[in-house]
Parts: sequence; structure tokens; C-alpha cells
Amino acid sequence: MRWFADHGHDVALAAPPAGALAKRAGEAGIPLYPIEFHGQFDPRAILRARRAVAAQGAQIVDCHGSRDGAAFAFARPLCPVVRSRHIAQPLKGKLRRRLMWRRGCDHVIATAECVKRGLVDGGLVASDRVTVVGEWAADAFFDTARRPEHRAAVRREFSIPDERPVVSVIGMVRDDKAQDVVIETVDEMRRRGRPVSALIVGSAPIGQETYERSLHDLTRKLGLIDQIVFTGYRDDVPRLAQASDALVVTSRIEAQSRTVPQAFASAVPVVASNVGGVGELVTPGETGWLVEAGDVMGYADALGAIFDAPEEARRVTEQVRRYAEGHLTQAAKMAQTLALYERLAGNRNT
Repeated sequence: MRWFADHGHDVALAAPPAGALAKRAGEAGIPLYPIEFHGQFDPRAILRARRAVAAQGAQIVDCHGSRDGAAFAFARPLCPVVRSRHIAQPLKGKLRRRLMWRRGCDHVIATAECVKRGLVDGGLVASDRVTVVGEWAADAFFDTARRPEHRAAVRREFSIPDERPVVSVIGMVRDDKAQDVVIETVDEMRRRGRPVSALIVGSAPIGQETYERSLHDLTRKLGLIDQIVFTGYRDDVPRLAQASDALVVTSRIEAQSRTVPQAFASAVPVVASNVGGVGELVTPGETGWLVEAGDVMGYADALGAIFDAPEEARRVTEQVRRYAEGHLTQAAKMAQTLALYERLAGNRNT
């Protein structure tokens, strides 16, 4: 939304007023339409969604979840509605769900080819109504001029010894992201005599507080308090990524994972779970290291290979950096998205 606003487009956010998104929108100067999405067919949310579209004079609505998608489905007579889907978890083709995907939106943006296949093969959406716009890295990840400074500063901030590699996992702290795997991997690396420090970057959304506590409990149980850092939510992720010796994706469910293009742009090795559409970007030996989800030994092996063969890791990261510059910039992905928005809005006006 900031990108669109910076490029001359009017944007507004519909979200619960007390949530983190609303707070961040306010800080960015993005207008907010406060809507509480209680369930999928809350009459109050539906009414407020229609009012928001009318008040904004919106030409397009892009929904990123099932509850907002259900509410704004009733705004389709006012403007085109897009559903964006970011995860590869299969959807059962229940009648209500089929109706919502077929009749509740004009088009779907999928963040990976596997997400599109799941929707199409499941009979939820026709192939010509789905556009794949993959993940990308913001410009700040490509600006690596201050990497040595970032590495030194991050190590000072978290009291990490200079000789110890830093591994980071970035994303919301929730059970499908499986941050417990990186904690167990740090423990395995210690047993192998290869101590590393891990940054767990992100915060837990509502409903995942128990999982977050379990990560702290696991850290204490394994005696890793001096090697695991819970950073909480951060707005300097590019800096933390560039300060890392490897980025890891431990997810059990994923589409492409934005961490992958962020690692490519930062020229940092990435070790990722072989789930969803991650393999659409990560090719072993060429662009990164793939591990089966939950395979602690596999993650430890991959990290050991990276640290034991720095020249090979550098070859891979230089190669993927060039690929990211040509294919994974935010500007390129926003141009794809904008072209779709303009086509849908134009079709509605003809």
C-alpha cells in the first residue's frame, strides 16, 4: 500500500481499528476504514465494507483473508473484488466455499504456481481467473553497501561473539512457521561442536501466544538462552537479514515464502523447507538448500555445508542476487499487480 501511495495512487485500509495493521497504517499516513470482521458473514462487516467502498470511490478491492473476502464479496456491484491467496494449504470444495471463490470475487492473485494449481484443481476457480504474482524483496534488501556495519551492530545489540555464525528465521511466530525447528537445529549444531546463534524475528498473532510460550520453554529446556534471541516485531528486517550468515525457512505450510527473495536480494544463503511453492525458487545446488519440513538433521547438514564451503555459498548467493535484480524486485511485482487492477477496473467500466 505504501508503494502504491508513493506512486500516485489513492489507497485505504479496511481493518480492525485496534489491530497492528491499523496502527502501522496510521504511522504510514494511510486512511483507515475500521471494520471488525466477526465471522465470515457478519451483517455489520458487510454493511461497513459496502460503505467503505462507496466512500472511497474505490476502483478495486484486494482481500487477503476469508473474513474480509466474505464481507467485500457483497461490494462486487460497486467495484471489482480481488482475492489474494498467500498459502498453499489445500481447500476443501464445500458448496459455500465454492460459491465464495466463484461468485464472491472477480479475480484471484496467487503467490505461487502451486497455489493456483490447488485452487484450479479443487474446482474453486477457473484457470483464466487466477494470476500468479510471486513473492518479492523490498528495495532495502538490495542495498547491501552497509552490510559490514550491520553485522557488527547486530552482534553488539544481541551480544553475539564475532566468531559465531548467525542464523535467522523471519516471520510471524506461529505453529505452521515451525520456529521450534530452528531451535532444535541450534541444539543439534551445538552437539556437533558448531555453535550458532539464531534470531527469531517476528511476533505472535492473536491465538498463537501459547505456541510462542512453548518456544521460550523449549529454549530454556535445551539450555540455549545464550544462543536463541527472540527479537519480537522489527521494522529493520533488511538490516537483520544482511547481518545473518544464513536465513532459514522452517515452515510446514508455505507458498513461496517472502524470506526466499529477501535472502536472494541480500546475497545471504537460504535453507528452506521443501513445501508448497518454495521449490519454485529454491533449487538445490543452484539457488539454495532444500530440506524436508521438520528435518532437524537436514537443516544442520545444510548449515554445516554453507559454513564449511564459503566459496561455494558465495557462488550461489552471487548467482541468486543477479536473478533477484532481474525478477524479484518490488517494482516488478507491483507493476504486475497494477496491470491486473487496471484491466479489471477497465473491464468494469466498458
